[in-house]
Amino acid sequence: MSVGLAWRSRGSDSFAGMPSRDDKSVGLVLVTYNSAEDLPPFLESLPTAVEPLTLDVVGVDNCSADDSADIVERFGARTIRRDSNIGLGPAFNEGAATLDTEWLLLANPDTHLSAGSIAALVETARTDEKIGMIGPRIARLDGSPYPTGRRFPSIGIGIAHALLGPFWKTNPATRAYFGSAVSEVSDVDWVSGCCMLLRREAFDAVGGFDPRYFLYFEETKMALDMHRAGWKVVLDPRVEIRHREGGSMRSAPFRKVRNHHRNALRFYIDYNRGRPWILLTPLVAAGLAARGAISALRTALVHRI
Repeated sequence: MSVGLAWRSRGSDSFAGMPSRDDKSVGLVLVTYNSAEDLPPFLESLPTAVEPLTLDVVGVDNCSADDSADIVERFGARTIRRDSNIGLGPAFNEGAATLDTEWLLLANPDTHLSAGSIAALVETARTDEKIGMIGPRIARLDGSPYPTGRRFPSIGIGIAHALLGPFWKTNPATRAYFGSAVSEVSDVDWVSGCCMLLRREAFDAVGGFDPRYFLYFEETKMALDMHRAGWKVVLDPRVEIRHREGGSMRSAPFRKVRNHHRNALRFYIDYNRGRPWILLTPLVAAGLAARGAISALRTALVHRI
């Protein structure tokens, strides 16, 4: 029998008696940055996505210029208002520190959660205590597949994807990087950060998100840390959510280009530290710099038009 959603919202004076942790509680850290356009449909989809589990929400607003924080507060959640943009991973870490739930949810405001989706991810994660991170199948708003359940790229695949991806979307390297579709719960290298569920024990064991990653590749580095610490990263394709690409970066396209390429290099170094491929770092850096310059030029042309 379905049980109504149990909602817990924290007031500013509630930290003295934080609820005891149990595996039926989900804590959402809702990181916002100029997200007012996306928040209403996301918040509408949230309660039924988690039901019948207990939901605890804390918002972390990265100095939005719109009323993102006000919208989250009107929903009934406590909100931390930052006076500067500290990035997604560090903001999530800050919000997670105020929660005492067994499961931590990272879901971007530009996602639409299907009914029962988060509860289903929890149910799957409960089947194996070594699952530290789990994500759903993701589709764009038009229903086309959004790549998730990806692999860590080899040097060859990474270079070919970087060079060919912008011009030939279906090239073999890009297809290999994005991974093949799966029909059952499967171990993967990493899942998209637009929607992922984290076991609190695993999150704490790896020290949360690496704060060096302002935006982009923060979920990839988290997955790498989990694999190295002995946790599993899993995709459950039976669960689907929708994703509107771009989110808060629609208002900052050049920052998107800069952060993406800078963190691609950072992840290459972290992934290959102690391996012979680390010697190719200068070559990879030069390639990413060239690709970033081309991406910036294309962005400038698009926005001029």
